[in-house]
Amino acid sequence: MGTPIHDFLQSYAASGVERCHMPGHGGLSNPLDITEVSAEAIDVIRESERNAARLFKAKRTLFSVSGATLAVFAMISPFAGRRITAYRNAHRSLCDAAILLDIGIDWIHTGETPESRINCETAAIFATNIDYYGNMADIPAIAEVCRRHKIPLLTDNAHGAYLIFNDTHPIQLGAAMSADSAHKTLPALTGAAYLHIADLSYAAQAESGIALFGSTSPSYLILDSLDLCNLHISEQKSSAVEAFEAVKELKNRLSEAGYSLRQTDRLRITVEVNDYGYYGDDFASALQKFGIVCEMFSPQHVILMFSTVTKKENTQRVFEAFRCIKKRPSVIPAITESLAIFKTVRPKSVMSLREAFFSPKKTIPLSEAAEKICAGICVTNPPCVPLIIPGEVISSEVINVLNDTGMRKIEVVTS
Repeated sequence: MGTPIHDFLQSYAASGVERCHMPGHGGLSNPLDITEVSAEAIDVIRESERNAARLFKAKRTLFSVSGATLAVFAMISPFAGRRITAYRNAHRSLCDAAILLDIGIDWIHTGETPESRINCETAAIFATNIDYYGNMADIPAIAEVCRRHKIPLLTDNAHGAYLIFNDTHPIQLGAAMSADSAHKTLPALTGAAYLHIADLSYAAQAESGIALFGSTSPSYLILDSLDLCNLHISEQKSSAVEAFEAVKELKNRLSEAGYSLRQTDRLRITVEVNDYGYYGDDFASALQKFGIVCEMFSPQHVILMFSTVTKKENTQRVFEAFRCIKKRPSVIPAITESLAIFKTVRPKSVMSLREAFFSPKKTIPLSEAAEKICAGICVTNPPCVPLIIPGEVISSEVINVLNDTGMRKIEVVTS
């Protein structure tokens, strides 16, 4: 597979032209960092996007230089002013886009089926394929529900771009569109993402969404990394297989060493460290003393993310660090009970996201917010999943959970 963007940038850098154009560093900071200097500079992007579409078996692929967040915005832009059904573990980018596009959301809560939330107004189902903890959605089953109801499946596959190597990518399993972060599990720069489209009836509006919400000055360095990522997918499957095997072996070795692991996707390890006598922040600090920096931690877990270029020597170093951490008597963080209760809470929505967000608002102490209407998006970061969103009533159960996460103030609607 060719690398049209990379080849063009290399040629331009070697041409010796006087750069009387943006960016202001004139090639001194990085000779490959350019702007749209010609029609060819645009054409190579389209060619590389076509390469990506062939690799992912999509009808159309659009590049994003603002991560899967921009891809999500573009993906749901065809549904502006309508209602969609979405799983409650959605990233805040869905809520942000819904506010700007005036989209109503009917949430699928823990234990509920998608069909229980579908109604005559439902224009699409939105599902997160892999969450921060490594839980995977049953995409084939959700896609079958969408087929029966003749509505499209939209997937936030930010953490699952690598699934193309396993033939289990959402586009292959029935999704109409899928937002993938290349930079999370593939060798690409931060901000590099794909929007894959299987149903061309949404392509024009999605492309308009990229233009509407994205920068008019795209980073060619990020585009270059997406171009090279295509090459990685096309020619380096053995690298991905090596990574999958290395992570699988590390999981087995950690289990044998006494660590409790959650079942996760193939490139993530979620360790339940309370059983080992630690809170997440303590264990993450212990790992860092051995030169290991984890992706994130919660009171109960540390999460390590790997990619399709991970080598066995990388996972071996991780194992050596885990082996050096001494086991202690188990601990139980107080937040565990609150979060468990929260999974059963169904916040009542009394205003649309857009109406609440743009209403007059003020910030008040969380302790004074009972029964008021939320005006902001309250998330834990990471993983940026809203606990309560604009337009929902702030119940005492919600206050308890937010308080346990360290939140002390909240935005509320004032009129």
